[in-house]
Amino acid sequence: MGDDSEKKFPQDYLDDMRGRLLRKNAGVREAEVAVTVAIEELKAWKAIYSECVKQRGFEIAQLIQRNNFFMIFQGVLFAGICQSAAMVPVVSMIICLVGLSSSLFQAAMAAGAKYWQEHWEVSTREAEIEMTLWLMAHRLLRTQVSKRKFKIRGDLLDRLEMRRTVVHLFEDNKNREKISKTLRKSRPWAKIMNIIIMMRFSASRIPVYVGLAFAVAWFVLFLCTFRIEGVEYRVPSEVTGFPITELKK
Repeated sequence: MGDDSEKKFPQDYLDDMRGRLLRKNAGVREAEVAVTVAIEELKAWKAIYSECVKQRGFEIAQLIQRNNFFMIFQGVLFAGICQSAAMVPVVSMIICLVGLSSSLFQAAMAAGAKYWQEHWEVSTREAEIEMTLWLMAHRLLRTQVSKRKFKIRGDLLDRLEMRRTVVHLFEDNKNREKISKTLRKSRPWAKIMNIIIMMRFSASRIPVYVGLAFAVAWFVLFLCTFRIEGVEYRVPSEVTGFPITELKK
């Protein structure tokens, strides 16, 4: 039974175990095997759950560090192009190309980090489901052992858990109403801010948008660094930037 149950889904295992323990000729040996399997399976899924949460946190921390590096690099490039403007044209062009490339890499990095964050969140949800089913198995086993008065080993019986619920960490909209009420109660005057908060913008998606926005800006600056013969394009006269007026002596 131990070898077969490891290859089954938990719900199949529960049905099979219920049938075996409810048989009139079920013995202590079968009960101990069932208890051992349930204990080891729950222990394994707890370890998997913990690792998934840990890896998700790792991906978020790495995203912040990598994005900070790209943001600092972007600032240095912008300062460089401001210093080289109208002085060495080829330098301005190269800086724009480097800025465009780094912006695309920044967006790709953030998108990759978001993918793996979602991967670990999905794995966490799956682990939560498995843990819930094996907790059901623990309750079923304890009930049947008590009802049938099986004399199984005390150390096995003590390791059967009686927890009835599992907290789902990544369940969508689970606390939406509570959060909305808390915001309205704590800051009733900040209605616009509360609405923005309740829109649930993804902090891990914003670096992707920032990288793409930088890419567009660098591409426009790159177009301004050269002219193609026969093609006329110029900055609109309405764009004045920050005009510098000479101070009167």
